[in-house]
Order: sequence, then structure tokens, then C-alpha cells
Amino acid sequence: MFYFLTAHPVALLAIVCLAEVLSMVSFAAWPLFLVDLQPLWGLSNFSAGWISGAYFIGYVLATPVLVGLTDRIDAKYIYIFASFLAFIGALCFALFASDFWSAALSWALVGAGLAGTYMPGLQILNARLGTESRIKLLPYYTSAFGVGTGLSFFLMGWVYSYTSWQNAFLLAAIFSLIAALLVILAVRPAQPAQAKDGAKRHPLDFRPAFKNRAALGYIFAYGAHNFELFAYRGWLFAYLIFAASTYQITINAASLSTLISVFAIIGMSASIIGASFCLRYPRARTISRFGALSALTAILFGLSGFIDFYLILLLALLFNITIMLDSASLTAGTVSAASEHDRGALLAVHTIIGFGGAALGAPTIGFVLDIAGGEADVTAWGIALMTMGLGSALVWLILRRR
Repeated sequence: MFYFLTAHPVALLAIVCLAEVLSMVSFAAWPLFLVDLQPLWGLSNFSAGWISGAYFIGYVLATPVLVGLTDRIDAKYIYIFASFLAFIGALCFALFASDFWSAALSWALVGAGLAGTYMPGLQILNARLGTESRIKLLPYYTSAFGVGTGLSFFLMGWVYSYTSWQNAFLLAAIFSLIAALLVILAVRPAQPAQAKDGAKRHPLDFRPAFKNRAALGYIFAYGAHNFELFAYRGWLFAYLIFAASTYQITINAASLSTLISVFAIIGMSASIIGASFCLRYPRARTISRFGALSALTAILFGLSGFIDFYLILLLALLFNITIMLDSASLTAGTVSAASEHDRGALLAVHTIIGFGGAALGAPTIGFVLDIAGGEADVTAWGIALMTMGLGSALVWLILRRR
């Protein structure tokens, strides 16, 4: 084993972040390939959105067990199991997906794998870092989600341009195995916090979260945030393809996906900057102001489609930045409100509600597109993009008086 590689807190953070980024290579596979598979399989926008949502439904269904158990079982082993789960889901998509149900079920399995890597990855760090290191380093881990998203859009964009969708999902499966191997070899086993203090909370007992009023505001705001964020990520590529065609701009899919990956990396930086503001100023009030700013940007993004393609790109970037300003801070708020013995319970509820919101984002936008005129109508897209901003409006409402 290579446990010496993670002896220092920063080295441990780097290894866990790398594993998380690799495990997320699958993330952009459906948002990109839906452009081809939606007409091939005869799917409505609503149905295509629900396949995106199935990813997060799988995430939500797996979370109570896979995250809740991290208070009793070393999160390292949860992470390894979940990486294999994601491998199976991506492999099934590549080999068997041919319609709505086969795609949705396979994609849900990949989402369940993410449930056992993202928050359990956070718990790997929680169990191995001191309080001071945890406060300083956790925002970097939550921001790694943006790096994973960016890498996925970059790789899948090139796969989209030069090979088949089946190969894209096979590639995603392979990277899930690599992530599992990295954690097996480099992360030293450790006792979860609950085992250290002898607490006896049942791993599926989430009452501590609902009794913690300080945490609940951040948890519900996280659900609203994720509604907006994953609606944006689920439909952005399809919208930019439409916008480029509308304005007769010649740009290939690989270039667009690379641009989206750059947006994601910039979003990670915005998340870290937002977290630093929340350390200097009252967290809830600052997050609320970020929400108001993002809701306003969503309106401008929706209107930009009537003006110019390059303005669309600029507003897409600005919207991405404002969405991400509160991302790390919402999770940090929940973690800071939890005690060591029930942190897993709070993170489980945080994840269930957060990614429950994510599951609703893409299908809601698909539904809005269908009823407003379809994916070939600029007004329908404008309304859909503004609808995304409802997530940040809710963040503002939830936290503005805390």
C-alpha cells in the first residue's frame, strides 16, 4: 500500500480530490449525448430531462444507506463499493441502453455510485483531519466537484466529436475503477468518529438533522441551489448547440464542451472565493445575497438569447459564476452545525434534500421547454433559463433572515 502518500493533510486532500474527479468522468455523458439520443429514441424534452433526473434519483435513494453508514463504517470502504456501483451502471448504459427505461435505470445506478463517493469522500477527510485543517481544506474538496464536472465535459466533448456514445460510457466505467484503485492503495483506514466516542445512533436515524435548526436552513437552501445548478448543467450544451445554430455560428461540439469545462473550472474558483467571503462575513446573510445575484443573472441569461450569441456565452459564464458562489459554503454551513457523532446523519439529509432538488431541475426545464414551444424556439429557451433562477431566489428567501 502507498499510505505514505497521504501522510500530510494537503496530500490526503489531493488524493481524495483526484479520486473524486476521476469518478465523475461519467457526469457529462448524458447531457452531451442527449442531443443525439433524444431524437434517436423519440424522447420528449420532459423524458430526456427525466433521464438526467434519474441520475440524482439514484443518488438520493442510495444516500440514506451509503452516507448514513459513514458514522459507523470507515467511509473508505463505502467509497470503494460505490465506485464499483458506478462502474456497473456506466457499463450497463454502454451495453444495454436503447430507450427511456433502460437509459434511466442505468443512469440512476451511476448516480447511486456518486452518492457513495461524493459525501463519503468528505467523510474520509472528516475522519482523518483535525478541526483546523478541516475548516481550511473542506471547501477545496467540495469545489473539486466543479473540476470533475469540467473534466467530464472536456473528455466527453471530444468523445462526442470523434467516436460513439457507447465508447463514452465505457470510458466512464474505466475511470470509476481507477478511482476505486486510488482509494484502495493510498488512503489509510481510519475509525469513523462515532466508533471513537461510542455513540449508538442507528445509521438510518436522521432525527438529529431535523432537530438541528441551524443546519436545516443550509440543507433546504442546498436543495434549491442544486435545482438550479444541475438544471443548468443538464441543458447548457443542448442550449448552446441551439443558439449557435440560430445565430449561424460555426462551432463544433468539442469546442463547446471544452468551453463548458472551462466554465466549470471557473465555477470552482468562484466557489472557493464565495467560501472565503463566508468566513469573513456572516455566512447565511452572505449566501442569501449570492442567491439574489444569481436569480437576477438568470433573468439576464434568458433575455440574452434574443440579442447575440457571444452575449449568450458571456451570460452563461456569469450565471455559472453566480450559481457557484454559495456551493461550498452551503455544505460547510451544514458541517459546521453538526457534532462529530451525528455528522453523517446531517450530511445524509443534506444530500437527500440537496440532490432531490437536483433530480427535479432537468425534468422541470424539459417540461417548461415542451409547454413553451419546444427546443427549437428561442422564447421557450428564454423562459426555461429564467426558470432555473427560481433555485437561487429560494436560497435568498430561505437564508435572508438568518
